Amino acid sequence: MGVTPAERPGPRQWSSMLSMVLFPAALWIVLPLWGTRALLIIFMVLAGAHWLMGEHRRRWSLVLAALLVLLISSQAELGVRLYPVMINASLALLFLGSLRTTPLIERLARLSEPDLPTSGVRYTRRVTWLWGVFMSLNALAALILALWAPLHVWQMYTGAISYALAALLMLGEWLVRQLVRRREVQA
Repeated sequence: MGVTPAERPGPRQWSSMLSMVLFPAALWIVLPLWGTRALLIIFMVLAGAHWLMGEHRRRWSLVLAALLVLLISSQAELGVRLYPVMINASLALLFLGSLRTTPLIERLARLSEPDLPTSGVRYTRRVTWLWGVFMSLNALAALILALWAPLHVWQMYTGAISYALAALLMLGEWLVRQLVRRREVQA
């Protein structure tokens, strides 16, 4: 069974995925070699690509303006350090905000299982809450490190440790889900 053209990732999805992969790579390659201004220019190129694709033009115009101000100001490093804070805070708001309606994880689960049982709805609500709390704590840790930690400590956390923690949470949730499903089948 192949993937239909409608299911294939488009330029916006590729751009978002590329941004997520490039950030840690940029921290370990660009930052030590060329510094924060080069990293800000890369962020501007990525934001400009989103803007050119017509994706939320007002939002990306504001992002581009903020990056330009940081680039020409003496706060370039702080701007780069606050990027993970903004991303994690945005994701926390996305997850936790979705709890007011249909939780984000439930929406994703219904893509593969449209007739999600009541127990699945409860489970996905809890997982959505868990991811929201995780992203909130990650944003707080990134903020504390951005403001008070040496650059190499901030770089290690935001470019490696936070990704490893997210992977562990994802793996842990998957293992719990398998146990929950197995119990439901046995019941």
